[in-house]
Amino acid sequence: MSVPTFTNFDFSPAPEQTKQRYQHLAAKFHAEFPNEAIQYYTRAPGRVNLMGDHIDYNLFSCLPMAIDFDLVAAVHANPESLEIALVNTDPKFTKQQFTLPEDGSVITIDDNNFNWSSYFRCALIVAHKYLLEKGRDASKPLVGMHVAFDGTVPTGGGLSSSAAFCVASTLAILKANGVDSISKADLTRITVVSEHYIGLNNGGLDQCSSVYGEDGMCLLVQFRPKLNGIPLKFPTLPDGEELKFIISNTLVESPKKLTAPVNYNLRVVEMGIASDLLAKKFNLSLPSESNINSGTLRGFMETYFVEVEKQSPWDGQDNVKGMKWLQELTDKCDEWFTTEEKVGFTTEEAAAALGLSVEEFTQKYLTKMEVRYDKLKLYQRAKHVFSESYRVLQCLHLLQTIENGDDFLREFGGVMNASQQSLDQLNGSSHPNCNRICEIALANGAYGTRVTGAGFGGSLVSITTAKKLPNLVNALVAEYYKKEYPNITDDELANALVDTKPAWGASVVAAAAVE
Repeated sequence: MSVPTFTNFDFSPAPEQTKQRYQHLAAKFHAEFPNEAIQYYTRAPGRVNLMGDHIDYNLFSCLPMAIDFDLVAAVHANPESLEIALVNTDPKFTKQQFTLPEDGSVITIDDNNFNWSSYFRCALIVAHKYLLEKGRDASKPLVGMHVAFDGTVPTGGGLSSSAAFCVASTLAILKANGVDSISKADLTRITVVSEHYIGLNNGGLDQCSSVYGEDGMCLLVQFRPKLNGIPLKFPTLPDGEELKFIISNTLVESPKKLTAPVNYNLRVVEMGIASDLLAKKFNLSLPSESNINSGTLRGFMETYFVEVEKQSPWDGQDNVKGMKWLQELTDKCDEWFTTEEKVGFTTEEAAAALGLSVEEFTQKYLTKMEVRYDKLKLYQRAKHVFSESYRVLQCLHLLQTIENGDDFLREFGGVMNASQQSLDQLNGSSHPNCNRICEIALANGAYGTRVTGAGFGGSLVSITTAKKLPNLVNALVAEYYKKEYPNITDDELANALVDTKPAWGASVVAAAAVE
């Protein structure tokens, strides 16, 4: 299945409003580059994760949906130039310019000069490597590009604005260099690692969601046997009632790049160490398939049940078997970790538990990315991953079996609430402001509310109905936003509290659609 090209704005829930937005972007482009024509647009949406956070880099499936907030790029490519010039409709993102290597080499990223264009450089790297993979002359440089961007995905809000930027940019670069059609599978595969080049070791959920999104559907994102996004329909609600998803941005920003050493990347390291520690308890050998070349918790699960419990392998499709295994592992975490270990491990304690010297431990686990901690929370992270992965299969079961919309809302909301408890208490990726929004939402019409995405601030997603929506919104405005941010403007409030729907994934939009 290829990434689509649209010749009009029917993909949008508000076509005329979207066209006006593209026209505004075009005006910005022509103001900056007055002698050039826009050749095409590329776009990629943000995503909200309904279930399954911090488990993708353990290769467990997740349940996100693309949202109708996206990043759009207006593009002019010049084969006679090596200049890259990037502008943005948001004035805080100042114009960036640089020159591509004349010898055709792949660019590098200077960590000491990080700015918003660094994400475009990530896209240049993965796009260039894809072109080389397809036989491009290694001595031939990429073409120069002038690009204007406009984004509606809040930055630092946990809705994958950076992934949307990388996906849209990669698509734009590939088209500029002669790739007129690319499969969703290939675009996902190459963009999954894009942010690794700036030190963020994500697992692929964000990019897959942004590429595979379909109108009105959520996605089951699978990582085994291959990375894939499977669209799933929601049940129909009775009496013509409409399902609503409300995104509440706490306005507590947690930029992944800046906070990764104590937040996101630390979870990647902790879960990798936990995988290897559990494997050592049973003398198991795990494939090195995590972002730090350790085992993964999915790798441990599959190896443990086959080699220790002598069960047949799990194909990833049998929900009953998968849920049984994951529930058992969730319970066994309480047996396998001592009271002292449940408090946490110092570096010395973790090294000893793995039979390594501190130097060996540091080299193996702490050199792939910068992390900072007092104690490693291995018990908490393992239990979160197993229980959260169980909840994804619970949600899949609900989507596949429940036809009554009221029953679905009640059951699905309950699973969301259990996930939030785990994110808060076991994964440590909630925040007091997130917890406050949960309390308000659940008391005023939400069936379920949870942190979505990386967390540590950012946004929450609530599931409700159109009938309950006004009361929910009014309560959040009065009891959270007006109290936490008394000077919040109407525009800021409109961007912080929005209802959304499952939307189309990455696509090309013809320039003629805007004229």
